[in-house]
Amino acid sequence: MKAISAATLLIAGTLALSGCDNTTVNSARDSITVSGNGAISAQPDRFMVIATASQNGDDMAEMKDRVDDAVSNMLDLADDLDIEEKSVTASTMRITPQWQYQPERKLVGHQISREVSFQVDGLETYAELLEGLAEQGVRNIRPAGAQVSNRDKLAKKALEKAVEDARERAEILAEAADRDLGEAFQIQAQGINSPQPVMMMARAKDSGAAESYRPGETEISAQVQITFELD
Repeated sequence: MKAISAATLLIAGTLALSGCDNTTVNSARDSITVSGNGAISAQPDRFMVIATASQNGDDMAEMKDRVDDAVSNMLDLADDLDIEEKSVTASTMRITPQWQYQPERKLVGHQISREVSFQVDGLETYAELLEGLAEQGVRNIRPAGAQVSNRDKLAKKALEKAVEDARERAEILAEAADRDLGEAFQIQAQGINSPQPVMMMARAKDSGAAESYRPGETEISAQVQITFELD
């Protein structure tokens, strides 16, 4: 009985020495716990844009008409590009007083503005939208983010890769300790990360609209922690 106890302690000690980062051995249940990582790279294919129509001056009625006309032109452009109506939002009118502070504070006019937000699927449509807004004379156009439309599907693949990575780590440790790896009896997902990609604009003469934009690439990663039995 003493010889068996010593052998068991020797195996446990070997497993502990063979561990790596985030790897522990549960000697009470004769198991091993490891962490695994998985990542999937993808290009964003859904883009958000906010365009603002604005007018400065004193004639409120005329300014409002011009802003409304500009917004109407933006909405027509969205229709021409087959952007779904639910993906376009036009804000209500905003009136901001314009002040002069030198030599004394006084009201010099107003600014009337309205924002139109677009959610666009596809780089080609995104580029055509920006080109079209610029041709209409819209001066305030700003990107509002980019996404991967099938993020949930890719996140599942990243989780699968994280589980595979954890099993490979556990198999290496078990083999080094001359043990057989058993079934996983505890699995914990530690998080899924998807950093916001940076949209780049690379204008080139005589190039097509889509070719002048670079959507960049984002990496969807997942981490898991799994406890395996040791046979």
